[in-house]
Amino acid sequence: MDANSLEIGETYYRITYADVAQTMPGIEPLVYAGMNVSDPPSDESAKYYFQDAVSVVRFGLGVRWGQEIQPAGETSDLNPDNDEGRVYCVHEAREIGWVIVDLQALPAEIEATIQRAKELGLPKLSKVKGKWV
Repeated sequence: MDANSLEIGETYYRITYADVAQTMPGIEPLVYAGMNVSDPPSDESAKYYFQDAVSVVRFGLGVRWGQEIQPAGETSDLNPDNDEGRVYCVHEAREIGWVIVDLQALPAEIEATIQRAKELGLPKLSKVKGKWV
């Protein structure tokens, strides 16, 4: 999977880890909202925008700045001029297929995580020493 395969309105999954060894995954469903939806990027690298699944279900798929992209006929209880309630995250092309994956890639990512965890003896999180900055 790469950035060229993203489709607006499709659900993808962001994989995060609670530990450096990547044995404790967090999986968040996100809906692809578009590329470079604001001003063109100043550093000429594309930005890929995703909306959290909860706000898509509640308010409909949209992009910031009132530019609705939901299909005609869809309704939203959100004023299109006010994006309050919608939660977005931005990713770069290099993260697509690695941090952001599709449903087909998810089982392989989880299996790799399970193997790492087993190899490390199913590690547990511990409190960080020192100040949290």
